[in-house]
Amino acid sequence: MLTLRVDSSLIPGVIAPITVDALLSAAEPILSRTGRIVTGLRINGVDQPAFREPDVLALDLLATDDVDLVTTPVGDLATQALDDAIRFLPELGDQARALARGLRGADVAPHCAGIGGLADNLALMAALVHTADLWARQAGLAGHDWLGEDIVAVEQAAGAIERATVNEDWVRASDALERDMAAALDAWGGRLAAGRAQVLALGQLVTV
Repeated sequence: MLTLRVDSSLIPGVIAPITVDALLSAAEPILSRTGRIVTGLRINGVDQPAFREPDVLALDLLATDDVDLVTTPVGDLATQALDDAIRFLPELGDQARALARGLRGADVAPHCAGIGGLADNLALMAALVHTADLWARQAGLAGHDWLGEDIVAVEQAAGAIERATVNEDWVRASDALERDMAAALDAWGGRLAAGRAQVLALGQLVTV
């Protein structure tokens, strides 16, 4: 039979051949009841960092294979993602302010390209916070929405910037970047900081 360990604990009775996908599909519902998620996979001692990708999921595991699953509490994942978001948000605010200053200069072309980069970074930030929110809710550690009104304000500022850019109204674009976007990002950072404090407080209650 396949040798399977979860966090170094041997799990007996796993019949092979079985695909990685089928193994994860069987293990993860059980792990989710304990508030954990698979975050690492090793096959015969070799780490599989892309184990969620289709080509790895399709691999057949044989009876001679040695497989390790590494798990992490979803509450820890939520906190890590939230910490990343709180750390990166001020950088986005600085990026918005720098673009505003650039658009007030003589040569706006390089800074116009930067607006697209800011939009991409904002989309990544929203995805990161959404994922953190899902993990926290799964662990019972989220008390309120971490996107909420602040992401609405970010989206409204982004819309104003886009309209001004299309019209080549650089004064309005710079104002929206410096005033509306930067302020929305600052407010969002405050919401996330409050959310992190709440996660830590709820985590202490859960572990008592």
